[in-house]
Amino acid sequence: MHEFRVDLNHCDERLWFAFEDFTKTKTQAIVQEIQNGTNPEDIQIDFLYESEGTTLLIDGKWYINAIHQFANKYNIPLYNITVVVTNAKCKDVYNKWHSLYCNDSEKINLRLSNFGIRLYRSDKDIFIPTGPNIQKRTKKFNCLNANMLPHRMMMLKEFYEQDMLDTENNLISFHHYIHHGKLPAELEAMCPIQFDIVGTWDELYGKLFHGKEGFIRDWNKVGDYSHIYENTYFTVTTESSECYTLCDYHDDEEINSHMRSFHEELFLTEKIFRPMLYWHPQLVQCSTGTLDYLKQLGFKTFNNYWNEDYDNEPNGELRTKMIVDETKKLANKSLDELHEMYIDMLPILDHNHKLITNYDYEKIRSAWYKTS
Repeated sequence: MHEFRVDLNHCDERLWFAFEDFTKTKTQAIVQEIQNGTNPEDIQIDFLYESEGTTLLIDGKWYINAIHQFANKYNIPLYNITVVVTNAKCKDVYNKWHSLYCNDSEKINLRLSNFGIRLYRSDKDIFIPTGPNIQKRTKKFNCLNANMLPHRMMMLKEFYEQDMLDTENNLISFHHYIHHGKLPAELEAMCPIQFDIVGTWDELYGKLFHGKEGFIRDWNKVGDYSHIYENTYFTVTTESSECYTLCDYHDDEEINSHMRSFHEELFLTEKIFRPMLYWHPQLVQCSTGTLDYLKQLGFKTFNNYWNEDYDNEPNGELRTKMIVDETKKLANKSLDELHEMYIDMLPILDHNHKLITNYDYEKIRSAWYKTS
């Protein structure tokens, strides 16, 4: 068997709506092997894409279509191809796409990769707190938002409409704002809202994603965030993936309609797992079923302390409103009440911290779909 790995993380063009056709630019060695006389049935390929999101389009079609076309062109059996993806819902997405748009009777193999889960296990460069802060805190919650993606704008607007942009009692940031006219004028005038890092988007990007204070690694993942988590009682997490149950990410409505016919996104990053590292409870704005998926992985959530029904709500705007409703109820509690609640939930927080720092990644790394 002749094995090939095609790394899509280094494609030159990686826009959601115009992804590089890697089946033409990164498969020359495979094609040459076949042209030299190797039987295509002896070719085995892993296509790896471990960056965020899987709503990638090549020539207006989902990128998996290009893989099928490539396999058919060179008579490579689909069961010899594995695609490593980041979307925890990609098995169902692929099967639905296959039933709607694919004429092939066979299927490729899929394998999950999630850097968020494996990030905090043993990396010596990452700051690992030694224990929870059990002292009284001066703030109630934190909500960090650097890159203002559409679903975060949705959250910002809901915070504003519910009079929740209280930066005196909470640590709230909505840094980057360029969509002029998309928000109420009074809210637009308030942006950017900054407390942790101040500056333009270019300056923020350099500090968060290219390292700071001597770090050469991604500060957003490896840095010390004790000053945030140890001074607040809970986190409102806004994930970063393009969640189609939250909003559409393409300007072309025809493309959005096509993607909605089969696609869902569930991509978990350090934004969900970093609070666990710091013994922090959280409410999560992400895809429908995110909390349920976390529980399948062994993590515990906080339905004994607030209503988590938002996780089952398919409408993104309503789900965001439900999250802010719960946040508002919690923020109306006194610091003493929040402190008592926090101390009571320490067994859950300790469970999640231990699990994220010792997670058996092989549990979720095995193939989801193996062609028979």
